[in-house]
Amino acid sequence: EKRRILILSCSQTGNTLSVATSLYEQLQAAHAGAEISLVSAADYRSRSLVDEDIVLLLSSTQGEGEPPEEAVPLSKFLFHKKAPDLSRLSFAVLGLGDSSYPKFNQAAKDFDEQFEKLGAKRLFERVDCDLDFSAQADQWRSDIDAHLKTVISTPSVNGVAVAADDTSAVVTESTSTYSKSNPYTAELLTKQRITTENANEIIHYEIDLGDSGITYQPGDSLGIYFSNAESLVDEILELTQVNAKEKVTLADSSETTIKEALIAHLDITETTPQFVRQYAEHLATTANDALSPLLDDAPALSKFIQDRPPIFIFKEYPSELKAQQLHDLFRPLTPRLYSIASSQEEVGEEVHLTVRTVRYANGEKEYQGAASGYLADQLEEGDELKIFIEPNPHFRLPDNAAAPIIMIGAGTGIAPFRAFLQERQINGDSGENWLIFGNQRFTEDFLYQSEWIQLNQAGFLNKYDFAWSRQGKETQYVQHKLAQRASDVWQWLKNGAYIYVCGDAKRMAKDVEDTLIQIISQEAKLSADDAEDYLNELRELKRYQRDVY
Repeated sequence: EKRRILILSCSQTGNTLSVATSLYEQLQAAHAGAEISLVSAADYRSRSLVDEDIVLLLSSTQGEGEPPEEAVPLSKFLFHKKAPDLSRLSFAVLGLGDSSYPKFNQAAKDFDEQFEKLGAKRLFERVDCDLDFSAQADQWRSDIDAHLKTVISTPSVNGVAVAADDTSAVVTESTSTYSKSNPYTAELLTKQRITTENANEIIHYEIDLGDSGITYQPGDSLGIYFSNAESLVDEILELTQVNAKEKVTLADSSETTIKEALIAHLDITETTPQFVRQYAEHLATTANDALSPLLDDAPALSKFIQDRPPIFIFKEYPSELKAQQLHDLFRPLTPRLYSIASSQEEVGEEVHLTVRTVRYANGEKEYQGAASGYLADQLEEGDELKIFIEPNPHFRLPDNAAAPIIMIGAGTGIAPFRAFLQERQINGDSGENWLIFGNQRFTEDFLYQSEWIQLNQAGFLNKYDFAWSRQGKETQYVQHKLAQRASDVWQWLKNGAYIYVCGDAKRMAKDVEDTLIQIISQEAKLSADDAEDYLNELRELKRYQRDVY
């Protein structure tokens, strides 16, 4: 009997999926005698695990050590109190993460440990890849391939025949010849602030796709390549006493000046534990003594770097550096992703964004977020910027145009719902639409207010609730509005509604999920555990989708 190999991809931004796809192609070529499948965790029915033979799981990590959004149902299934015996399957795990975070590759570690705890046989030791994952991932693929050749040469001890289930193979979505590795140079058409001067600065951007052939769907993200502010770079060079013209060697072994490296190649706005550890080595004894207690205390170090960008540390603990030393403190600059705020059916060869400009002060000096500051302060209408589409196949409108949807977002989390409603209106979808939106003040940051009014009058925004956290005596967040409408939420769910959540993962999305579980428990008269299982079933049916960050 053929051995069966399942490659299970648990991906957040696409890196894990790309490695999984490479593994699939490699194993297909090398193991003609095996039945090999590649499946996204979002398309996998977790109960099928008990019938699998060999499982190769690849996972990234998000938030505070959580699995990627698409792998949450799988995680809940494996960690459920009624999790099944998996002693008939063999497994191996690859993690892709970022060692600057305290819970580096935590999701992969958790999957790995739980597989073993449930009786699965370990094929290979877990490998934890860092940001620069290519070499490690390639080696893991080669090692797995070689190991499988010894395993597959022996008869299967599983002996369980599995009929085709309802999982579907991963489909890579392609928008055009342009991609993350080959971005399109677009023109910024419109840049318009949509909040008052007293509120957080939120800007609506419209970008021209020209004749690029780029296509996207509601729910996708736009990747933006950016450069750091020259004023920030000059200040860093001054504080570290480095000559701007000194040459440094980049990660790809090419050479450039340290100033150019800081502007175009390095992430100089995010402090990581590794940054602090490396910088401490260059400090004089007194300053080093102040930082050294933090280096072996992960919680204290995590608290120290919170809201403390590198420029603040250079000011607090000044030190003279060599150009290459300064370069080596920072990670490579990577593009930022923003939820798309438009339907291409509505806007044609354009893409719209809703971006909050991050601004913070140190003394009398103001600083900006890297990408949001680039958009707000370095670009004017008519300027060019490099972009690409990052598909998000796990945040999609229902295939059934008659299905009702509930959209829950706070702040710039409104962006994809503007796209959703544009799409549903232009397609004439008959499904009802309910928007629950929250921000600080009705008078200052009611994003796209006139559009919601027009959609309501046109009959495409059937129900809406707005929560204002700093207006009036009572603090209101979206989860409070949700709780107040508990019976309506349950009725919509019984009518087949899809629920979408977009926004902050740590607070808003977590509070909304807790509230949904409470509503299901209360209205369906279920225990909290059973209500959570019900919500997880909605996830697997793609009726509960989240785009959180």
